[in-house]
Amino acid sequence: MRSALFLSLIGALLALLGVVERGWFLLPCWFGLSFLWLGISHALGKHNPFQKRADGTIPRWTVALHLPFFCYMNAVWHGLRILSKEPAQSQVAEQLVVGRRLLESEITGEFVNYVDLTCEFSESSKARKMAGYVCFPILDAGAPSPERLKAAVRSLPPGRTCVHCAQGHGRTGLFALAFLLINGLTNTVEDGLRMLRHVRPGIDLNAQQKRCIELLARS
Repeated sequence: MRSALFLSLIGALLALLGVVERGWFLLPCWFGLSFLWLGISHALGKHNPFQKRADGTIPRWTVALHLPFFCYMNAVWHGLRILSKEPAQSQVAEQLVVGRRLLESEITGEFVNYVDLTCEFSESSKARKMAGYVCFPILDAGAPSPERLKAAVRSLPPGRTCVHCAQGHGRTGLFALAFLLINGLTNTVEDGLRMLRHVRPGIDLNAQQKRCIELLARS
């Protein structure tokens, strides 16, 4: 709910600025409407606001509609990627690798499952061509229902699995924890978090994500 309020407020303020000032300030208005749309999506629990397809692509009409937002997101992502001292991927267990979204040139290794959790980025063509590519969009800083998360993990065939979101922290940590619990690789949420943070210290769950994984662990 905090993300919904914050994004909606930023979006409304930018949109208001554009309407009042007009001229070049209509660009912030365009930008703000995307934030407002994300805030509404958070509030309603709609995790695919940009209509990302099962094949990992985002429709061109969606990109055009939210163009300033997508330019901003890509610039931020590349900046964080360049500045980060974390490895692109980290191996948690023999069957589980976690990490950030990869450049096409960074994709190596064989995976039975390659799980893409981003809703705001189209996946690279190399990843999308993998037989085990799975698109399970989750809003940044969001969490699906425990039932949907459990069903997504259980739908994966056995084998080496890679899980990624944008930076490999919140959404990735949530899905990876569910994977560890459901496959009997950890007995508690706390032990699973320790396993993940041992190899990727940046992993952290917000309050909504913690509630989701705790409910899943009890079910």
